[in-house]
Amino acid sequence: MRRGELRVLNELREQSKTVGELADATGKSQSWTSELVQSLVEQHLVTKDGAVALADTYEATLIVDLLRMYDVKKILVGKREEILATLLDGPMTVAELEQQGFASSTVYAVINEFEEVGVVEETADGFEITDETLRQLLVARQSTPSETVYETNGEQVLQTSGDNVDGTPTAFSAFQRYDIDYYPTDTYLYRGDQEVEIENVLIHAVLFADTRKQMAICGVFYLTHRTALDSNDLWRLAGTWDCVERWADLQAFLDQREVKHDELFLPWDEFVTLAQEYGVYPRGKHPEDSLLAGLTELGETLDERVDAYLLGGANLILRGLKDTTKDIDVVLEDQEAFLTLVDALQELGYEERRELEAVYEQLAPNLILERDGFPRWDVFVDVVADALHLTGGMQNRSDTARQFGNLHLHLLSLTDIFVFKAVTDREGDLEDAALIARQGAVDWQQVLDEIERQEDRTDQYFSFAVLDTLDLLAERYGIDAPIRSQLASYCLEHALLLTLTEPKTIKDLREELDFPDYQIYNKLRKLEDDGVIDVDRSGTLNTYQVGDGC
Repeated sequence: MRRGELRVLNELREQSKTVGELADATGKSQSWTSELVQSLVEQHLVTKDGAVALADTYEATLIVDLLRMYDVKKILVGKREEILATLLDGPMTVAELEQQGFASSTVYAVINEFEEVGVVEETADGFEITDETLRQLLVARQSTPSETVYETNGEQVLQTSGDNVDGTPTAFSAFQRYDIDYYPTDTYLYRGDQEVEIENVLIHAVLFADTRKQMAICGVFYLTHRTALDSNDLWRLAGTWDCVERWADLQAFLDQREVKHDELFLPWDEFVTLAQEYGVYPRGKHPEDSLLAGLTELGETLDERVDAYLLGGANLILRGLKDTTKDIDVVLEDQEAFLTLVDALQELGYEERRELEAVYEQLAPNLILERDGFPRWDVFVDVVADALHLTGGMQNRSDTARQFGNLHLHLLSLTDIFVFKAVTDREGDLEDAALIARQGAVDWQQVLDEIERQEDRTDQYFSFAVLDTLDLLAERYGIDAPIRSQLASYCLEHALLLTLTEPKTIKDLREELDFPDYQIYNKLRKLEDDGVIDVDRSGTLNTYQVGDGC
């Protein structure tokens, strides 16, 4: 055992205590104490349900008895417990203990301590354990290793308390490899033919997490590495290992949304404290009162009128659809309005944030400004997500306007907010897209028309991202968009035209395109009938290519 674990157990002999009280009593940090408590929970020596208490287990009872009788750190810390466990097989001399792999200097020092405490004595056959309570504890702690196994598609992940078990470290056993200092009592291993990538490590940890501390460490891992993690891979793996609901709950918790299994998560303030000890600083959310106060203050500070188009969570708050948001996303028509707004924000104490997380870099805001206690401002000029433009149609569809002094705030329509949310890759945006779709306020035909206008204007293909979003809404939220088939046909046509710049057979197309065979065949016939592609039927397989006139 660790010296710190014994100190915690000793503190709990008389009464239960919170982690904070244990930290104060031991003079250690709350993070260090929390880690020790978690280790003791996993050893079934303590329980943690708000307060930490001694567990009602055989091993815990024996350790408490030893704590009352002896200076236990001289008995069970480090190699001492291993040497004592070896003596369970019968008396052994120092030479015999050395043959078991223990260093001679360690054996001599430890045996002297055992004799001094009075738990071991020397006999004609060697040293043997004399305390029956200690013997019973050692036997209990040498019981058969426990093991939990999950299997899918010929792969296996397991949690074991045994040693020398084959497999590749994953879950909590691999966290140190990614600079998260967490030391689980058990070992977590993967067995299979796949590489254990960072996404596997996290999802396996979520699968095994059975305490609030472990789920919190999963959250810390995600926040630390979210710029390197592939969201689609994470959801796919969560489906493979049948822990989608747990993964969705963790995402909701980190976004401060409602979770289904509250018992898996620490109170938010405790999580924030833990995360900060790992160098992670989760951003807070701001309620409507804070949002309105900030908008009013800004409107009074502006020297001249600024028209800003509001999208994102702040828009949904002003519509009464959400309670809180982390930031205010606005789109301005021109550089003059941008400079006027930014000058006013800086006058109010907002400062530019230069180091952006990659998940927000993809939105390519012209400027991000922050101020303690207020929502963050993400300010765009004309273009959002480095792709979508503020079009005249969007401006005309802005169905609500709010005036705060010289700040004239136009709320983009829910349809257009859905379009913006559908082309990004943030979990919070998917949740907002689901919220909007459930309201029944989306004009689906306008979604199609706007995507087509945006693609014509930019030569970028946003339709594929929107199709992915519709599929995720159906899979995770049971929301079936009526334009899904139409959009899929539109995307398939784009995909074919992009790939048929060179001659391809149907076999080539089936391998390259993630669409059903019958849809590919039908679309090819239509494109041929329309004169868009040419077909060469002279070979064993037909060869397709975009026509010369296109």
